[in-house]
Amino acid sequence: MPRASRLPSGLLPFQQGGLDSLCGLYSIANAERIINRSSDDETQQLFDDLIRFLSRRRLLRKLLINGIIHTEMLLILDKVVGKQRISSVEVPWRGVPNPDLTTFWKSMQDFLDGTPGRAIILGLQGYHDHWTVIEAITSRSILLYDSSKIKRLPRSRCTTVYATWTRKHLLLPAQTYFLSNESDDEE
Repeated sequence: MPRASRLPSGLLPFQQGGLDSLCGLYSIANAERIINRSSDDETQQLFDDLIRFLSRRRLLRKLLINGIIHTEMLLILDKVVGKQRISSVEVPWRGVPNPDLTTFWKSMQDFLDGTPGRAIILGLQGYHDHWTVIEAITSRSILLYDSSKIKRLPRSRCTTVYATWTRKHLLLPAQTYFLSNESDDEE
């Protein structure tokens, strides 16, 4: 008997994370995994540490419902992930007026530049209100390592100004984190 992928009403099933706002936590765990090539057990330990931290700070309920805001992301990266797992966290566009797409895109390409042990956490709005991880970037696409199974963002559909019908992916430069396992004195 063939399996139906939908209910007779045409409704699709929810996917992991469809009813919660944990994409911020998953982006941290996924970025750390790229940077350190962490095992499943190590990644689970990080996720458990994130949940314990948020629970102690009484932020877990709020985060599950509303997601992580920029200041909470910085706090979590500093207090939980810290120097043991990610030695360098840069927010190069924080406090800077939004750059044009070409300038922002080039800064991400220059940072990743094929060097192992680097990842970018990217805040998105528009079509997706989401935190994701950039694994690689070409002149035409951002390639993602994403908790919601988003694979790529075509440059032709991205903007740094405001989302439109054709440019529906609003990239948030001030909420973009350049992460690496290189210490500052190595650079």
